[in-house]
Amino acid sequence: MAIIKAIKRATIIIVFAAATSLSAQDIAPEESTSGEGENPSEPTPTGQPIAPTNPDDGSFRLGVGGIAPIFNLGRRFGLSTSLTGGYDDNVNLTPTGSPSWFASPSAVFTYQFGNPRLAMNLVVGAGITYYFDHPGGRDYDPNLYLHLSLVYQASERLTFDVSAFAAYQAQPDVTSALSANRRLGNFFRSADNISANYRWTPRFSTVTSYTFSALKYQNSTASSGDRLENELGEQVRYLLFPTTTATAGYRIGITDYQTTGRNLITQTLTAGLDQTFGPHLTGIFQGGLQLRSGQTSPYIDAGLHYSFRSADVIWTNRYSIEESGTGAGSGRETFRTNLLLNYRFTARISANLAVSYQNGTGAQGADIGFNGGVAGEAEKVFDVSAEVRYAITHSLAVNAGYRHTESDQGSTSAIASQGLGYTRNRYFAGLTYTF
Repeated sequence: MAIIKAIKRATIIIVFAAATSLSAQDIAPEESTSGEGENPSEPTPTGQPIAPTNPDDGSFRLGVGGIAPIFNLGRRFGLSTSLTGGYDDNVNLTPTGSPSWFASPSAVFTYQFGNPRLAMNLVVGAGITYYFDHPGGRDYDPNLYLHLSLVYQASERLTFDVSAFAAYQAQPDVTSALSANRRLGNFFRSADNISANYRWTPRFSTVTSYTFSALKYQNSTASSGDRLENELGEQVRYLLFPTTTATAGYRIGITDYQTTGRNLITQTLTAGLDQTFGPHLTGIFQGGLQLRSGQTSPYIDAGLHYSFRSADVIWTNRYSIEESGTGAGSGRETFRTNLLLNYRFTARISANLAVSYQNGTGAQGADIGFNGGVAGEAEKVFDVSAEVRYAITHSLAVNAGYRHTESDQGSTSAIASQGLGYTRNRYFAGLTYTF
């Protein structure tokens, strides 16, 4: 309880400090500086930015990260509507399948702003997926989300970084730990972070951060997975070379399971490098140790980002202890990798590819939403989608694609032997109009 109170107090202090700086500072033109002077020039936006949503239903990919807001961008508004339709051979993600034709209307509003000291990206989306055959009595899936990224340079030395995400949806997100791998009904999730980067010298800086996450299921049978997560972190950064920064960090988090009342503490120690390989390619690597209420595991976090005129690639990898679906027993040691590729062939034709894979060990107890509820078993999930888009006019575009998801198919695990795995195929096409 003392640790929980300390985290709450620290949270209030960090939020108050950020709010005070934002209200007290006048946003005036000033020379743009990065946290350590590693790369003061801003990246040039590509012709087709990485899409944060799945093309078949518009649901948000939380686990793939994103691109930071751009300073000196000006003010940009965007509004688009789309209508996607197709065929899903397993709507409810069951071993025997639950097929249906579907239609998915949606709308997305975007807002970008950037001057020499403040940069922000806002994306708000709303839509539904309607099923004509009503598999399992399901008529439609809701899909509502908001994603905000904001960077504020309070002074030459101090920078605040804020990100906020909230969504209400039905389909699981296989890219993120803040979701089940199976269908458990509609659920709400949120992931929010605020950090303060202070540059003490031209080479040395520190990053103090607070992260809050929440997961809440509407279905009472899945409520054992409802949880709140609070995490405090501190990272030190040292510029070894103009393109190489060494990092070391410590994080402590508390997970509060709302139904069972369990409070679990996770501590993470890391050391790593941030590397700029060239004007278009950057990478990070962090390795260390993770301890969670008597459980110990290696921790690895690595990623690459490539951006050029016609191509944009984000590749993230992580091995860590993830929270279980019930809070009982140990957490899951899980490896995740997510790859996003956007490529523009011509001014009118573009394509994107998304690949996600995870391999997680089962918790000691039956884990709702994972492993089919098989105690102590592992689960592998593979998801791939491909889409081609053609711009008819500046405002109107058509797209078509395919998405495949599978869990433990062809394995000899208890999940497969008990018939708890599933496969899913979605074929889709649609129209998008941008105002």
